Amino acid sequence: MKKFIDESWLVLLMGICFAILLAFTQTSLQGRIDENRARALNDAIAQVVSDVETKEELTIDGNTVYKCLGADGNLVGWAVDASGTGFIDKIRVVVGLSPDGDTITGIKAIEHLETPGLGNKIDTGYPFPEQFTGKNATTQFEVVKHPPSRDNDIQAITGATYSSAYVTDIVNDVITRIRPRLAEHR
Repeated sequence: MKKFIDESWLVLLMGICFAILLAFTQTSLQGRIDENRARALNDAIAQVVSDVETKEELTIDGNTVYKCLGADGNLVGWAVDASGTGFIDKIRVVVGLSPDGDTITGIKAIEHLETPGLGNKIDTGYPFPEQFTGKNATTQFEVVKHPPSRDNDIQAITGATYSSAYVTDIVNDVITRIRPRLAEHR
């Protein structure tokens, strides 16, 4: 017991040193982290709404919504920054909507910690996000494990049904809560 007490100071000291090192690293890199997040958001908005020249930031029901304007100043679409529960952690998705809000123009997952090689296909190397593009945003989507037979069916990623369902839940939340309120801000 005496040996344990005599040597435990080293473990405690190492823990304190690593905590200080991690805190220093976090604070010194926070500016760069924020810049990268802003760049990822801007890139996602450009992917889900085409021909965006400028954007106005709004807050609707706690979500940040971007009113996307073209070069002529006319409304070209909406980009909704939304998040929800994922399989491992929070998933953050940008959902693009047409100017009238009735059509999904695209989705892009910009932050997630889904399982590499499975759940991370929600944004890379798999046609999952493209399934939403051009779909009617006035109806709820349903995740299916087989090829879609209805317009509101979204085929799950094989081996990542939960991740597929979580992204679909986020999109459904956007079209249920946010989409009807867009008309107030046209």
